[in-house]
Amino acid sequence: MAASTSTTAPVRIVALGGLGEIGLNLMAIECAGRAIVIDCGVMFPDEPGLGLGTYVPEMTWFERSHVAVEAVVLTHAHEDHIGALAHLLRRFNVPVYGTDITLAFTRRRLADEQFDDPVDLRIILPRKAFEAGPFRVEPIRVTHSTPNSTALAIRTPAGIIIHSGDFKIDDAPVDGQLFDRERFAELGAEGVALLLSDSTNVERPGRSGSESSLKPVLRELTSRARGRFFLSAFSSHLHRIRQVVEVSREFGRRVVPLGRAMAESVRLGLETGQLPFGHAMFVDPGEAEFLDGNRLSYLTSGSQGEPLSALAKIAGDAHPRVRIEHGDVVVLSSRFIPGNERTINTLVNRLYKQGADVIYDAVAPVHVSGHASQDELTEMITLTRPRHFVPIHGEYRHLSRHVSLAIAAGIPGQHCYLLEDGDTLVLNGADARRGSTVESGRVMLEGADGDPAVVGERRVLARDGTVTAVVVLSAKTGRIVAGPDLLSRGLVSGNGTSLHMSRAKEELTRRLNALGGPLHANDSRVKEEIVRAIRRYFSDELGRRPLVIPYVTEV
Repeated sequence: MAASTSTTAPVRIVALGGLGEIGLNLMAIECAGRAIVIDCGVMFPDEPGLGLGTYVPEMTWFERSHVAVEAVVLTHAHEDHIGALAHLLRRFNVPVYGTDITLAFTRRRLADEQFDDPVDLRIILPRKAFEAGPFRVEPIRVTHSTPNSTALAIRTPAGIIIHSGDFKIDDAPVDGQLFDRERFAELGAEGVALLLSDSTNVERPGRSGSESSLKPVLRELTSRARGRFFLSAFSSHLHRIRQVVEVSREFGRRVVPLGRAMAESVRLGLETGQLPFGHAMFVDPGEAEFLDGNRLSYLTSGSQGEPLSALAKIAGDAHPRVRIEHGDVVVLSSRFIPGNERTINTLVNRLYKQGADVIYDAVAPVHVSGHASQDELTEMITLTRPRHFVPIHGEYRHLSRHVSLAIAAGIPGQHCYLLEDGDTLVLNGADARRGSTVESGRVMLEGADGDPAVVGERRVLARDGTVTAVVVLSAKTGRIVAGPDLLSRGLVSGNGTSLHMSRAKEELTRRLNALGGPLHANDSRVKEEIVRAIRRYFSDELGRRPLVIPYVTEV
C-alpha cells in the first residue's frame, strides 16, 4: 500500500457505466483523490436502423471531481469493456493493464487513434499483484468467452474489493486454464469487504454450459456438410475459433478467415498461442477459390446480421469472392441479441434461399454463454463470503434479481446495494453507505448527431415518412400565388397527385385562407398552420404523423 494513503481513508466506488444496461462498462475506485478505472467500454444503440453510431460513457466526472487517475485495468477483451478506452486516454495518459490477449485486442482497437504520447500497455498475470496508485491489484483467472479473462482483487484502505469482471465457472475450458476457485476461497477466508459481481445471466437457473461442449456438435455439423462449412461468431471468441480449426483439421479442411476483423483475430490468436496451429491450416479467400468446397471451413463475423459484415454480403449475394451453394452448412454461433431478431431472421431466410443449411441456437446447441448462471453466481458469493455486495453488468431487472440471489445466499439485505450509473458507494472500515450521485450518461459517437431531437426526427422518418409543402406568396398582396404543392416520401405513393395528397392539399389551402389578412413568409403562423394541417389530415385518415417540412417564399 502506498505510504501516502491513510489506512483509515474512505474508499469510493463510482459507477459510470454498465449498471442498468448491458455494455458501456466503466467503474472508478477512488481513495484520497486518487483513482483506478476498471474497464472502459462502448454500447451499441437499440435502434441501429436509425444510422446511429456507438455510445461511450459520459466522463466529465473525472474533470469535475479533480480526481487523479492512476491507471486503467482491463478485465478482458470485449468491446463493451475496451471500446471506449481511447476517449479516456485522451484525458489521462496513464498505464493500461491487462493480460496478453486483452492487450493484443486493445492494441488493435487503438491502432487508428491519435495520441500525443505512446500508450503505456502493461501485461499482467494471474496471482501477480501490482501497485496502482493507493491500491494493490491482483488479477485472478476466470473463465469467459475470451481467453485470459480476469477478475480483480483490489486491496484498499477499506479492505479487499473483488470485481468479478465477466465470468462463468467452466470446469472443462478449451485451453485448460481453470477458474481459480482456490484463490477466491483464500481471499474469502481472509475477509472480503465488497464483491462486485456479473449479473448478465442471473435469470437463468443452474450452470452455464462448458465451451468445450460445443466441439462434438461442431464435429457432427461439419460431417454432414457436403460443401463448405461456415461458422459465424464474434471475432474475439478465440476459444470457439480454436474448436472450429481443430474439427476442420480432423476432416481435412483448411480454414478461411473472412473479413478484416476475423483475419486480424486469427493473426493475434496465432501470435499469442491461443490458436496452436501452423499457418498452413489457414488460407486467404483468394487462394480458397481454387480449392474444393468440401475441403474448406470459413470463419466469418455477422452472426447478428450486421449489414456490412462478410456474412451479410454473402447472404445478399454481394460478396466479391464467396457465394453460397447447395450443400453448404452455415452456423450462427451466438445468441440473438435482443433487438436484432428481425435482421438476423432476414439473414437466415436469405441464406436458406441460396441453398444453405442454416443452424442457429434455436434449432441446435451451437452456442453457450460466457456468463455465469444462478448456481455459479451463488458459488462466487459462497467462495468470497463478502461483507457487502453490489451487482454489476446488467439491466435493472438483472441487478434486482442478483440482490435477491445474494440475500438468499446469506448476505444481509442491508449489506446489498443496487446501484445504477451515477451512483456511488462509500466504504469506510467495516461500514458502507451510499454516497452522493455524480454526473453520468452516454455520449453518441461515429454516427451523426446523437442529439435527441435528431434521433426523434429519424424515428418519425422511419415510421411515418415525410411531406414537403411549398407555398409561394405575393409580396404585394400577401395572397397565395402558387401552391400549396406537396411532395411525399415514405408516406403515400405518387408525386403529389394521389387521392390523399390532393385532399391534403385542399385541406391545407382552406386552412391557410382561413388565417385571414395578408400572409408573409416570415409569419410563423403560416409554417405552423402548414405543419398542423398536414399532420392532422394524415393522422385522421391514415393514422400516420409524418415529418412536415414547410417551405414558404415570396415573389
